[in-house]
Amino acid sequence: MHSADGTPLAVSEAGSGPTLLVVGGAFDHHGTPTVDRLVRALRDRYRVVTYDRRGRGASGDTAPWSIEREIEDMAAVVTSVPGPVDALGTCVGAGLVLRGLAAGVPLRRAVLWEPPYRATVDPHADDVLLADVLDEHVAAGHRGQAVRAFLAQVLGLPMGQVTAARLRPRLWRALLADAHVLSRDVRVLGGLAVPQRVAEAVGVPVLVAAGDAGVEWMRAAAAALAEAVPGSRSLVVPGQGHVPDPVVLGHLVDRFTGVDAPSVDPGDTDAH
Repeated sequence: MHSADGTPLAVSEAGSGPTLLVVGGAFDHHGTPTVDRLVRALRDRYRVVTYDRRGRGASGDTAPWSIEREIEDMAAVVTSVPGPVDALGTCVGAGLVLRGLAAGVPLRRAVLWEPPYRATVDPHADDVLLADVLDEHVAAGHRGQAVRAFLAQVLGLPMGQVTAARLRPRLWRALLADAHVLSRDVRVLGGLAVPQRVAEAVGVPVLVAAGDAGVEWMRAAAAALAEAVPGSRSLVVPGQGHVPDPVVLGHLVDRFTGVDAPSVDPGDTDAH
């Protein structure tokens, strides 16, 4: 299918049931392990729709890029599938879903898992500085520097984990392949500050969730975002980190949407 500006978008569907749009993180698109595992955990009870964001995977990349074009892409996907459509956004994908909701993309409700905002970031700070630095690294041919900076400064990975990723050639090649779009994700996130005005414009039910086994600042950011979105809920899920067990995440979506879940309960996910 194509977006409003003619950009081809690679869209995939799996399973049957209520339609659920899944938007993953910065390095997630069709065929990546995180997306594949999540689709497998959901497709027995949802019509799971995923798409490669522009510039990623098999989708096109019409210039110039803008957040508005990304929102048009999401709207094109949502309106092309049977509704009503719910959404699950993880990491940067949660930030993009949030922007889509605020812009009126016709989603009924959404679960947002650990958008990597910083609750303590000054919302009036220069929100393009890091994005510009990432663009400069890529333009200079230093894709590895762009990836390292994104992993450390946006996702908050310790340098030891970043170094460990470099020692896994297949993983590192996959990360390098998406280096050119990482600056876009910083812009989608609005410079990492919780986007108050965007959040206040959301008019559908939203659940913002985080795990208790990850870093504290992501839990704080999830709570701050939930406070900013009118009528939303905040949830802390025991035993989960930034990349949650897909079965646990699936049960979280089930409870929010009211869809009948498989009989195995992955644990208590009561709100805190």
